[in-house]
Amino acid sequence: MFALGKAAPEMARGAVDALAEQHITPAGGLIVAAHRPIEPSVLPLRVGDHPIPDIGSLAAADAIATAVSAVAPGDDVLVLLSGGTTSLCAAPCAELVALFGHPAPAQAAIADAVQVMLDGGLAIHEMNAIRRRLLRWGAGRLATALHARGARSIRVLAISDVLGDDPAVIGSGPCTADPLDHDMLLTLCDAHELRSDLNTELARALGLSGSRGGAITPPSASHAAFARVHTEIVARNADAVAAVVHAATTEGVPNVEAPAEVLEGDAELLGSAIVHAAMRRARHDDGEYLFVWGGEPTMRLTDDARVFGDADDSAHAADHAKHEAPLGGRMQALALAAAVELNAASWTERQVAGRISLLATSTDGRDGPTDAAGALVDADTAVLSRRGGRDPVRDLYRFRSHRALDAAGALLRTGPSGTNVMDLVVVHIAAH
Repeated sequence: MFALGKAAPEMARGAVDALAEQHITPAGGLIVAAHRPIEPSVLPLRVGDHPIPDIGSLAAADAIATAVSAVAPGDDVLVLLSGGTTSLCAAPCAELVALFGHPAPAQAAIADAVQVMLDGGLAIHEMNAIRRRLLRWGAGRLATALHARGARSIRVLAISDVLGDDPAVIGSGPCTADPLDHDMLLTLCDAHELRSDLNTELARALGLSGSRGGAITPPSASHAAFARVHTEIVARNADAVAAVVHAATTEGVPNVEAPAEVLEGDAELLGSAIVHAAMRRARHDDGEYLFVWGGEPTMRLTDDARVFGDADDSAHAADHAKHEAPLGGRMQALALAAAVELNAASWTERQVAGRISLLATSTDGRDGPTDAAGALVDADTAVLSRRGGRDPVRDLYRFRSHRALDAAGALLRTGPSGTNVMDLVVVHIAAH
């Protein structure tokens, strides 16, 4: 049994319990997770790095290799896959190590590429489409390694953290052949102007340097290993949306809707757009409503965000601000944008804006590199943030949403949730 990702400890425990009911005990395996669970692990456990891979992820990748070597001919293998797998066990594939001459610089190049893609606002499926080709266990390489050991079957149970629930994208598809050909990869990289931003050797490994000769090619879809793989999606973002709808209905909210539109695109723009939609409903209807959206927005850091101090800050504010790096996540950025929009609307339509509150949260319990899952905001959040010594508009512009929301007491801190099915936004309109 291999349990990989943010939900790995919980998935492994559930699988072990289910197998025990059939009087089956796993012969061995490994858990690679983002955190060490409170309860004792049911299998050997490694904690990797997320969202930027480091030495922990390199060690986790080595541990997977050790566990694979214990698979015997005729064994059945269960792979429990969830979001975060890509980073948690990220290590360079053998071809990339050979190109750099050593695993350390190859790993550093992957980490740099991840940061470039995060800063560029690439969606998770776009990031994984690029980096899976370079990873030791990405693009089907776990399946081919298990096949080489003589595994009889490889069953994958996956919790999807990507739009479309594509197994090739979840965790960078460790047991799924890469569906992207070279021309499609080039088109994706050029759409985000990555040729000049990536490390030279890494660009050559991806075939971005003008020649396909040195490009790394993942296992072909015709490889015999993939005939032994059977994949099932066991949870997805739609399940989380449905759960919110059910809970709200059970609590007696009279009008509960889950719009067909998914959360996709710029997080800040979505925050403003959602508030405008809620304001339109509140202006023309006095009833109570709850709306639920699911998906995964993106953020694109601008050059301005890297300038920690502001030339037009007052002297005392500049001294405080110049040491502050951007801090926040997609959901916090969306929530702060909504809070600023609601506060602006309250100056002219206080009764309307005052009826609206918005929860923006990641389902894994950690939004970006912070200790918060997201935030709960309303028309007063921006005011409370200013009272706490922050400028929410400036913080939004400088990608410091965490600090502005923390000052307002608006952050939602849950700790790891044990699952990962992207993000949720819930908007409540109180009855007039």
